[in-house]
Amino acid sequence: MEVNYFAPPTVSKLMQSEAFVRLIAGPIGSGKTTGLIFELLRRSLMQYPGPDGYRRTRFAIARQTLSQLKQTVLKDITYWLSGVARWKVSESTVFLNFGDVRSEWVLIPLEEPEDQRRLLSMQLTGAWLSEGIELARDLVDPIAGRCGRYPGPADGGALWHGLVIDTNMPPEGTPWHETMVMPPKGWDVFIQPGGLTPEAENLNWLLQTPETLKLPIDDPVRVSAGRAYYERAAQSKNTNWVQRYVHAQYSPDPSGTAVFAGAFRYPFHTVEDLEPVPNMPIYVGQDFGRDPWSVLMQPDMLGRVRVLEEVRADDIGLRTHLRTNLRPALMNPRYKGMPVIIIGDPAGIAKSQYDEINAFDVLKQEGFTAVSAGANDLDTRLNAVEYYLLQQRGGGPAILYDRARCPYLIQGMNGQYRYSKTNLEVSKPTPDKNRWSHVADAHQYGCMGTMGNAARQVARVLRGTRNRAPRQMVSAAGWT
Repeated sequence: MEVNYFAPPTVSKLMQSEAFVRLIAGPIGSGKTTGLIFELLRRSLMQYPGPDGYRRTRFAIARQTLSQLKQTVLKDITYWLSGVARWKVSESTVFLNFGDVRSEWVLIPLEEPEDQRRLLSMQLTGAWLSEGIELARDLVDPIAGRCGRYPGPADGGALWHGLVIDTNMPPEGTPWHETMVMPPKGWDVFIQPGGLTPEAENLNWLLQTPETLKLPIDDPVRVSAGRAYYERAAQSKNTNWVQRYVHAQYSPDPSGTAVFAGAFRYPFHTVEDLEPVPNMPIYVGQDFGRDPWSVLMQPDMLGRVRVLEEVRADDIGLRTHLRTNLRPALMNPRYKGMPVIIIGDPAGIAKSQYDEINAFDVLKQEGFTAVSAGANDLDTRLNAVEYYLLQQRGGGPAILYDRARCPYLIQGMNGQYRYSKTNLEVSKPTPDKNRWSHVADAHQYGCMGTMGNAARQVARVLRGTRNRAPRQMVSAAGWT
């Protein structure tokens, strides 16, 4: 059997890297899968022979579902390595037995917890994560811990061990996006050119006919045939999909429907540096639960709402968040002397089953003045935000967001806070509970505090705290 494989430039760079984790991202059809098949084959050939003279390796190939693995990776493996690869259905394993090579390529879906447990108990030389953005980013480190365990020292040890990952471009703001923009130590990230650029890769093998395959590599007719693949794909009406899967660029997630699609406009509603108005109160929209994010907002004299800052809270209790996150944020000199009032999720009135203390009790104990947003139904909350998004003040927006201080909230407004879809491609009636939903909820409570019954309650509390002596409402000045 003779196979001639010419790696595209970006795949070639990946093969030359010795990083423990190597990730390649690019457009559809760019040769990523084929490249990693030959990378595993190459590493199998490079392995030390054991005492019995055989070069033994074992690789896990993981993707979201077994069906996806069979329709993509397995088909390509059996196509390219048909003379040496044997697929054993009962073990979900491809066995490569030729010459002195004895390599096992185990196909593992990760759609069920038992699948993940199986993978995380294996002794591996290395692993390949196919379509990485479909998998949880948190799985990478545990899988990495299984690499380098096969073959054992008695059989020569693993000459190379590590992870390879192929993927299309992830949505902005996701863990995969953050990883690719700022790779951790020991990672190399390789991004292929877009499919419509002059540097596009793998064009010699896309949409080819028996006649064009007879032409030399990079013949203009052959390249033009491959280019037509991307030109056709770029005609999709889904611009976000085209941006990620054709142009190999980050973009908002195209699945589902953005909650504020058509209402929020990034250039119009955001500014680089949004300063608070002196002597005006700070409204803190407050979510509760184990991710009690806060959003600092301020109505101004023109009737606008200034969204000044988000205060992040991941998997911590409310009291800890108030002490370690929110209070230090309010100590910033830019908020000095400004009254602070929290507008919280009405669900916070529910008392704990353990100590009869509710969220608003905790706020009071920590020295904050707080009121309930008044209603918790989704339509009311979303309408409070859209009320400002769809209006103008003096020819400009009625609500402004600080780009530097509200990154997650802006990502959510720009598309990441969205309605998911069912398996039948029908939008669900409520937004996803994801990493953007907590800050989005806090923002909604803050907007509710500026209008309607909640606004009147806030005004009464503000008047009462100003008139009452000696007790005063907690303000940023209280911690400076």
